[in-house]
Amino acid sequence: MPTNVPPQYRKVEDQFREAVTTQAKIAALQEMLSIMPKHKGTDHLRAQHRTRLSKLMAELEGPSAGKSGGRSEPFSLPKEGGGRATLIGPTNTGKSLLLNQATGAKTKVGAYALSTQEPVPGMLPYKDILIQLVDTPPISNPGTQGRLYGLLRSTDVFVVVVDLSLDAMAQVDEVFTALGEWDFRLLAKGEEAPEDDYWKSKPTILVANKADVPGALDQYQVLEDTYASRFPVIMASGEESVGVGDLAEAVFEALQVMRVYTKSPRVKLEDFERVNPLVLPIGTTVIEAATQLHKELGQNLQYAVLWGRSGKFEGQRVGREHPLVDGDVIEIHGA
Repeated sequence: MPTNVPPQYRKVEDQFREAVTTQAKIAALQEMLSIMPKHKGTDHLRAQHRTRLSKLMAELEGPSAGKSGGRSEPFSLPKEGGGRATLIGPTNTGKSLLLNQATGAKTKVGAYALSTQEPVPGMLPYKDILIQLVDTPPISNPGTQGRLYGLLRSTDVFVVVVDLSLDAMAQVDEVFTALGEWDFRLLAKGEEAPEDDYWKSKPTILVANKADVPGALDQYQVLEDTYASRFPVIMASGEESVGVGDLAEAVFEALQVMRVYTKSPRVKLEDFERVNPLVLPIGTTVIEAATQLHKELGQNLQYAVLWGRSGKFEGQRVGREHPLVDGDVIEIHGA
């Protein structure tokens, strides 16, 4: 046992010993690593914990492509677009149809349980950018829970989808309980994730689906009264394509990103088209935007000419540390 271990460590260590599921063991190990003091006396124990954690993650996230005859692991999706939002919910809540209507992705839509067995990605348009939206198997399906956990760790926003033709509150409780068992923390509107805890702290949106069914409004009202102060609550219908625009806007806001356009000095402002913006975290500065565009641009940057809401006037010359806002246009000037 390492010296100078705080009481919180011993408490989490007991939780690890008592953990039954792989998810609970992983959560406890990661908590122990974050609490454990860093000094020579703990180096060996820290290495043991990391090795154990790697084995548990490999076990949880499923077999590699080599073990499945060359077939890639379907839950290991590459991120695309301005961020990733993942649809989560019980079986048959209409997630697949919602993804289909929102992105055009080809999904297997069925009015029966467990019609989705693997994640299906699509690209959700918001203004002039695309955001990756992923449909997933039911959160309660034992056959896919382990690999689903790995996918959820890499997502940026949770979109919890419930069926308004059933008890919506019970469905939310089911999903929140499952995510809590995996030690995910659901961030409220405007709440920021700790830098050292990003993997398990997720902005969360509630989508009340099947708004076209009888009694849907009553179920929605209960959800809104209970959760609207904490999370965005969106009324939607995959059947009638209702709420798709609201979902896209809510996801964009939850990502806490902005669009910045870069203009070449050789192009006149009146000829400039605002397309293909950089998608950057809110608060990004001119130097950070230039570096994102190209490393050498950041290294050689002297100043930028700015058009947009972050400036005092159009065509303002700004320095490297000037913070940008959504919709800004910058013209980068280097040495």
